[in-house]
Order: sequence, then C-alpha cells, then structure tokens
Amino acid sequence: MSISPLNSKTTESDAYLLGCSQVEEERLSKQVQELAGEARWLLDQLRIRKGARAIDLGCGPRGVLDLLSERVGPEGTVVGLEQSENFIASARKFVADRQLANVEIVQGDAKVSNLPRESFDVVFTRLVLVNVPEPETVVEEMLALARPGGFVVSHEADYLPHFCDPPSPAWDRLFDILRAYCRVSGIDLFVGRKTHRMLRDAGAVDVQVNPVIHVYTPGHNRRTIFLDFIRNIRNRVVKEGWIGEGELTDLMDELQRHLDDPRTLVVSHLFFQVWGRKPER
Repeated sequence: MSISPLNSKTTESDAYLLGCSQVEEERLSKQVQELAGEARWLLDQLRIRKGARAIDLGCGPRGVLDLLSERVGPEGTVVGLEQSENFIASARKFVADRQLANVEIVQGDAKVSNLPRESFDVVFTRLVLVNVPEPETVVEEMLALARPGGFVVSHEADYLPHFCDPPSPAWDRLFDILRAYCRVSGIDLFVGRKTHRMLRDAGAVDVQVNPVIHVYTPGHNRRTIFLDFIRNIRNRVVKEGWIGEGELTDLMDELQRHLDDPRTLVVSHLFFQVWGRKPER
C-alpha cells in the first residue's frame, strides 16, 4: 500500500495551535490512552466492515491508527495523515512497533490532503478542528475524501464548560489570554457545538451527535490540561505582548497550587462526537 499526495505547503498561520514540541507530543500520546474508551465506542457505532479503507486526518504521533487497523482487518487499509515531521516520525515508529502492516503514514495538510477523492470508507478526525484556523475547510476535505455512503467522523472540543471550583482568578485571567490569543489566531474554542452543522453544510446526511464530559480527579493526567495548553503557547503569548513573563509565571504558579488542592473540582471541556455519511449517488 502506498499513497503519495501532491506537495502541499504549510504556512505559519495554518500551524497546529499547540505546537509540535516534545512536551506536546508526550501529552498527545497520553491523551490517546485517556480517550481510548470513547474512541472505541465511537468507532463501534460505525460497524466498520473488514476490508474497508480508513483515514485518520491529523493523526499526530498515534491517533486512532491501531483502532482503525483492528477494525478494517488485514485485508483493509488505514492512512494516517499528519503535517508535522516530528509527529510523522513518531507515528511511523508506533506503526512499526505495533506491526500494523495495513497502516501507512503520509505527510499532508488536513485541509488540502491531495489524496484521491472519494477513496475512503471512513474519514476520522479528533481534536483537529479546535486547533486550526478555518476548520470548515477540514470538514469539506473530509466529505471530499469519503466514498458515497462512507462515514465522516469527528471528536471535537468545546471550551464552554471547562472550569474549576472553587473559582480561580488565575484560571480566569489565563483563560482570557488564551481566548484572546486564539481569536487573533483564527481559532474557534467553541467549534465543538458547531461540528454537526459543519458536517451537514458540507453535505453529510444521517448526522448523529454524542456529548461527552468528565471530572478530572486529583492525580488524573488531564487535571492540569489547561496549564499544559498555556505552557505550550507561553513563549508566543509573551513574545507577542499578551502578558509579561513575570505575571504569567505568577499566574501559572497560583493555578498549579489551586489544582494541587484535592478539594478543587476540575471539569473537562465538553466534547462532541459527531458522525454522518456521505450521500449515496
């Protein structure tokens, strides 16, 4: 199996919001395990047939490549599309270590993959739309890649309910900075609730929606996920003048102490699992 998309250029404005550092790669790898149960449930709704062709758009260092590989079987094929060279290397190592012979990793842009049109039975993406400008172009690409009757599947975040209790002034100040930075960067932190509409607007039918929300208990890896996001963009928000280095350090330290308190309740983003089909001709 071999797919060679045409060359596509990556611009800085199209880059993944949280960057491609080693720290972010480690966070994404842990995230795979944390979201594995939800991913299995979502893929089980599709009843993917053996021999199907599937693609994970923006798969990162791992994505759901193994879950798709298992469902399509040895006679099926899976493509992992990823833009970052670092993530591609990690994904290829993951595929080799797991001996996923039916999986290929391809470098490309989820907005303009340059892969053959209408060539996949399942087109999947997770937590990509909330990290890129113009997410509707990714959704349009999903529909373009799907075969008639094929599934388009999304697992996306919506930041509205992400909070802690008791409230934290440090959390609120840092969230204001993140929201302002994302707005200027063209990032929609509330895209999750709109995904169902974006799929329909792109032509999907039989669209289904499943909401997911969590409480992150003390010791849970995702309890500090908001701080992880701030760490990922720290240098950029300081460089671009959103906040001074000293104030940012103080706020992050204050929030860390608050999250370390076992009496603090931390509620996750609201996630929307959305899936539909490309109409039959």
